[in-house]
This record gives sequence, C-alpha cells and structure tokens, in this order.
Amino acid sequence: MSLTELRLRAARARIAAACTPPAVDPQLGAVLLRPDQCAAAARVNDAIARSGGCLLADDVGRGKTYVALSVAKGWRRPLVVVPASLRATWRQAMERTGISCSVVSHEELSRGRVVDTVPDGIVVDESHHFRSTNTRRYGALADLAASARLLLLSATPLQNRTRDLAAQIALFHGARAFALDASALAAFVVRGGAAGADLLPAVAPPTWARPAVDDGAVLEAILSLPAPARPVDGGDPGVLRTIGLVRAWASSRAALRAAIRRRRRAATAIEASVTEGRLPTRRELEAWQEVDGAIQLGFAPLLVATTADPLRVPDLMETISLEHDALRRLDAAMAATPDPDDARLAILREIRRAHDGTGVLAFAELATTAETYFRRLVHTGNVGLLTAREARIASGRLSRDALLERFAPRARGVQAPVGHELVTLLIATDLLSEGVNLQDASVVVHLDLPWNPARLAQRVGRVRRPGGSAVVHSYLVAPPAGAALLLDVERRLREKLGMAGRTLGRGIDVVPALASPPGVAATSDDGYATRHGETLQRIARWARPSPASCGGRRCRTLVAAAHSADAGWLAALDDGRLVAGLNGAPPVTDVDIVARAARACEGPARGIAKTAAVVAIAQCAEWIHGEVLARECGQVRRSRRPERAIDRRVALAVERVPRHLRASAAARASRLLATASLARPLGAERALHRLLEDADAGARERWLDQAIVVAPAPPDGYRGRDRVPSVVAIICLGPGATHSTSSDGPPSE
Repeated sequence: MSLTELRLRAARARIAAACTPPAVDPQLGAVLLRPDQCAAAARVNDAIARSGGCLLADDVGRGKTYVALSVAKGWRRPLVVVPASLRATWRQAMERTGISCSVVSHEELSRGRVVDTVPDGIVVDESHHFRSTNTRRYGALADLAASARLLLLSATPLQNRTRDLAAQIALFHGARAFALDASALAAFVVRGGAAGADLLPAVAPPTWARPAVDDGAVLEAILSLPAPARPVDGGDPGVLRTIGLVRAWASSRAALRAAIRRRRRAATAIEASVTEGRLPTRRELEAWQEVDGAIQLGFAPLLVATTADPLRVPDLMETISLEHDALRRLDAAMAATPDPDDARLAILREIRRAHDGTGVLAFAELATTAETYFRRLVHTGNVGLLTAREARIASGRLSRDALLERFAPRARGVQAPVGHELVTLLIATDLLSEGVNLQDASVVVHLDLPWNPARLAQRVGRVRRPGGSAVVHSYLVAPPAGAALLLDVERRLREKLGMAGRTLGRGIDVVPALASPPGVAATSDDGYATRHGETLQRIARWARPSPASCGGRRCRTLVAAAHSADAGWLAALDDGRLVAGLNGAPPVTDVDIVARAARACEGPARGIAKTAAVVAIAQCAEWIHGEVLARECGQVRRSRRPERAIDRRVALAVERVPRHLRASAAARASRLLATASLARPLGAERALHRLLEDADAGARERWLDQAIVVAPAPPDGYRGRDRVPSVVAIICLGPGATHSTSSDGPPSE
C-alpha cells in the first residue's frame, strides 16, 4: 500500500476518532443493549456533553427507555419525567437494569408538584407533551432543567409545526432555539439510521377502508349552523364549536349525537337564564347536567349571578331560536340518511375476519366512538374496551392491567388465557397509543383520523415491537363523504407528516398513497436528523487502530486527498464537528453538504499539491475564525432584545455599587457576561430575566451574585463553544491521478 493510500486511511481514521464518541458498556443490569442502542447512547452522551441536552427521536420499538437509563447511569441524582400511565413501565425497566431514578409524572408537574431533590440529570419520556410553552407543566420542567442535563425522548417530537421541536430544544438550548431553522434544530436530535430496524416487524402498506355511505348531507347541515349564543364572558364565536361537530361527525354518528346534545344543552341553559333576566358565564354553563337524556334547567336565578343587559335580550333570544331551528334541521338530515356507523362496523368485522387468529387493536380519538363500537360488537365475543374512564369486557369492568393481559399476554409476561377470557379485539382511545407494548397483535385499525397525524405512527408503534409478528397491517376508516373530502383529509395529513419527515426523517408509512400527482413520485429522502446519523455511521466505519499516526510521524493536522467528481474538502474539528467546502461554495456544517463530502472521501486515494492543502486549511481556519469572532462579539446573544437588556442591567449594577466594591463587582460582572454568552437552558434564562425586575437600589451586588447563580457555568465535560476549536484532519477532494506520490509528506498547520 502506497504512502498516499496510508495517509488517506489515517486521515479517515482521525476524522472517525474525532466524531465517534466513547463506547458505552452494553451490560445494563440484566439487560444487554444491542449495538444500535449502544451507538445511540454514546451519541446522546456526546450531545449532552456538548450542548447540555439532547432529543432522542428513534422510532417506537427501538428501546429508547434502556438507552436513556444507560445515559442516566452516569448521573448522581437522575429524575425521570413520564406520563402517569407509564410509571409502571419505567419502574420495571429500572428494576431490570438496577438503576434507581426519582420519578415524577407529567400530570404532577401540571398540578404544580415540587420535586424534593434538585436533579443533575433529567429524562423526559414522551417529550412532545412539552411542545407548548405557555402550560404549567412546561414552566415546571424548564425550572427543573435550569441547572441539569436534559434527555428528551419522543418518536414523534414534531407533531404539527417546527415550533413544536424548537420548544422542546429550548428547554436546554434557550430561547434562541426558536430562531433556528429545521436543519439547525436537527443538530440537537439523535436519530438512528437503518441499524437495528431489521429487529422490528415490517409494516405493510396502509389501506383505506371507505364506508359505502355518503354522509355529505349531514356535513352540509353542520357547516350551515349559525353562530351560537355566547355566555357573558365571551368564548368562541361558533367556529370552534362547528369544528368540534365536524370532528365528531368524522368519528361516528354516536359521537355527533353526543356533541349535538351538548350544544343544545348550552343553548337551552342560556335561554332559561335570559328568560329570568340573567346571562351565565362559561363556568356556569358547565354546571347544567343531563339526567337520562333530559336537560335539567335548574333554578336559573340561583345558579347564575350576572344580570343580562336588557338591550341584548331580544338579540339573544333570536339567536337561540335560530340555533334550535338549525339543530332540528341537522336532526332531520341524520334521520333521512343511513347511519354510517353500520358501515364502519361492517368494515371492522370484515377486517377481523380477514385476520382471524391474531389480535386487532382499534383506535378512536373520541371515547363516545369507542364505547359505541364496544356496545355493538361485544356480543360477537372476545371484545374489550379501554378508555380513560374504564376497562371493560362482556362480563363487566376490570383493571387496565388485567385487560391488557387478556389481549397481549406474551408482551405482558403472563400465561395466555383461553376461550372466552381471551380478548382478540381491543377498542381503545389514544390513551393506549404511548409507551405500551402490545406485540401479540399485528393489526391496527384507525376508526377515525386524528387531527395530529403523529398519533397514527404512535398507534402502529404499539404492536410494531421486537418479537412481534413478521408483518404489521394497518387500516384507516375514511370519513363517510365524497372523494373530494377524503383527498383533502389525506393532503392535510401528508403536509404535517412531510414537515416532520423533512426535519427528522421518515418513519413508518401511516397514510396510504391515494392521489399522487401524475408523474410525481413520493419522495424517499430522509430528514436532516436521520441523514446526520447515517453520515456518522459511515464515518465510524473509517476507524483504525492508530488514527493519530501518519507514515511513522506525528502531525497537528493530518491532510490527505481522495479522488472525487466534487472539488473541495472535508474537515473534522476536535470538538466533534464536521465542516465541508465543496465546489467553491463557502464552508458550511450543513447536513447534506457534509454527507456528500463524506461519501466523496471514500474514493480512491490521490496525491495533492502542497498549495492545495494550504488553501484548504486556510479556508477552514477562516471559517473557524469567523465563527469564533461572531461568538466573541456576542452576535447571537445581543441580537435579541432580552439579552441586550441583561447587558444593560449588568452595567447598571456595576455602576451603582459603592466605589470601594466596584472592582470586585466588575469581576463578577465579567464572569456573568462570559457565561451568559453561552447557550443556557430556558429555565436559567427565565430566572435571569426575572432578576431584571429587582428594583432594590441597595441590592446591586446581591443582584450580580444571584445572576451568576442562575447563569451557571457549562456542565461537566462541556466541549461547546467556550474555546477555539482546531482541525484534526482534512481530506481534500477533486479529480486527479490516483495513488500518486507527488507529495511524500503531509503538510501541517
């Protein structure tokens, strides 16, 4: 092998060493991690060390729980934040691995529970529940994560828009996450490529099941409903209520009837109050109840405290009268058309017959739909119902765990029941779509279409687990209307799924290809996060026993060259980042450009003139200089108004301390601004901003001390942007003679 080839192999190996994090121990108590899980844990550790946090977004069934526990093994006071329904799952995993973590539920954070000990590391399961920044649970988690490492777990972190992902990343990266584009956000996401996917069952192409009923007349009657009378404290002008009726219509006729009853009850309650000269609030409207389908009017003067404006009374009464008339027309439209639920039930029976001998898991968004289907199918035998309110079989209620053991005994680790005790059809709400293993079944039926398409993947993920059937089948029951509406529903679902796919990567196919435009094929490109993971997997294969050596000598920057159609270079920095410059374009860390350069680096070795090597090194050094200069000048931090306010507040605090204490105050201010220039968790940012409101003129020094506390130094092992990175290896690319020896010694910086 020539020196040129040895140099290229050594450069690849050094790049692999810079980008490949230290391996983790695969043995985790009684659990042996798979190679793909070990690789994910190593990447997560590296990402947390670099950025203070990370989002692990592998598909359902890839074992994210054990990867997270492997990471938490290195923390002193780990905390796990999980949905209440998954407490038992995490407890069992912790028992198997021998790793003890404190546990708090999402619901407890929403209720304002205070965690007893301050954690140094937090794992958040199903982190997509923290995509809204104005909720109490989000604020509580932000405060907990202000000085802790953070690992977020979610197979579907991006559910409706890119801001969903930014809100989760902001928990450890700060408010600047909201200014990042999809490619930059994906840099904080760890997502495996194809490795380990063969352990999961294949997913057959999903199938539309269309009821042989056109319920368009009922839909038209819903859309023609007038705006309802509003309570005294406002509320929606009718649009949201109409949307709620359409959602119920798309789920089942039973759900629509229930929604109509609620709307009629509200109109009747307002009518009864106005007759007595009063107008209820939204809270008072909720106090009206139904008994056996009859609306209980109660005593309006006793239940409603607000007097109605006499000038509004005639308009209110007319509005209520119009609404009653419109609801009667809607009732008539339903009476004049066949019940779509009959056709939907026939579809479910046919699916069950086609997959006789395997479990069928049927999901509905609305509990009314699930309960109706259960009542109408329970006589067929082996049917179960699971909602937030109850778990039920033909003989009555039972516990949630007991029902799941009858439906998926192998997944639950119990002996399989026989005869009538076995549940082969489980009808459930989306309560069951997260964190539960049900691989005994192999068929998923979407009885209605959730507005959030990520739910479709979560539902299928319940049965697509290691050890399940070889193939998982899924069916979508379409809304009972014409093809135009169905195509529009598919378009909306695909738009949301496409956004998630472009950012994170394609998951399993959950929506059938109904109507692709002529000549346009569905894209198979994976998202930024998946492509980045695949690039790292490619580079990891370049590793060699002694990557630092080159031709028997040592050098700071190892330079080699590979034959490629693209001209440019790929460089690895000692902080793990990859930078590429191709075809005369400015150097970038863009996922696609780096991936393209990495593929080109696998070409044949070629010689390189020293001048070309010097140019490549100079371009990379110039990129590093520009990046450091932007950081030192505070370009990112001072571009946002709240951060500029912190600068002004620090200067004011130093100016107003007594003169003899000003030197020490200036030193503390310098330390504060140095740490504030780094990305901080959103909780630390919020705490710092709250200190801006301190108006005590005698507390200037104390303010600086408090600010230093809430703007802590980076976590242990931080390899972020607090120093100037150096280039460990660079591979020049371009056409040229292969295996040339035009340059016998590698240049160095």
